[in-house]
Amino acid sequence: MSDLTTKSELPVPRSATTGEPVTTTARRNRLGIWLCIVSDATGTVALLVAYAYLWSLNVNDAWAPPKDTWADPVPFWLIFAGVVVAALAMWWAVAGIRAGRTGQFITGSVLASVVALVAFIGQIVQLSTFPFDITDGGYASTTFWLCIATALHLSVVGFLTSAMVGRFRAGRITREDHSHARLVAMWMTWVCVAVFLGAFFATTLNASPNTNSPTFGTFQE
Repeated sequence: MSDLTTKSELPVPRSATTGEPVTTTARRNRLGIWLCIVSDATGTVALLVAYAYLWSLNVNDAWAPPKDTWADPVPFWLIFAGVVVAALAMWWAVAGIRAGRTGQFITGSVLASVVALVAFIGQIVQLSTFPFDITDGGYASTTFWLCIATALHLSVVGFLTSAMVGRFRAGRITREDHSHARLVAMWMTWVCVAVFLGAFFATTLNASPNTNSPTFGTFQE
């Protein structure tokens, strides 16, 4: 008999938390993250639909903020760029742990956490410096909510990326069992999509195309 052990005969690594094969926990957790993404996507789509609806209808001519003081588009795209950098850093960290390069995993996770924190602070600054209040028309209220949603997304990203460092130090993330890190990177990829859509709507759908504004209660062609 050959002394060589085939790949199929190698023992499957066990999860440090449940004792199950890591393939079992990874499959279950992957389903969980997809359900989280789908659930979060429904809320994001609802905000975007509300924005587009109010923008297109312009009820009571109440869409535009006072004196058409639209938000500066630059902060939206800087925040989006930060989210993308954080996601790329996390995927880089995942590639490192898969290859056994623990230093790369720690560096990527910490970098993702720091960039997410900076983007979060930038989002708070943007919310506090808008040239309008949340009650100043449909554009103002929906733009505020899109940015609040981004702030919430970034707070979750910051928590998850920093948790990766803690889980690694506790021996919960290893080369053989790194599915949690990959799922965090998947979540961050979705957040990139959500933040992009919010920035796109808020910076391109400004002045309403409906110049014949309907009055609430008497909608007509």
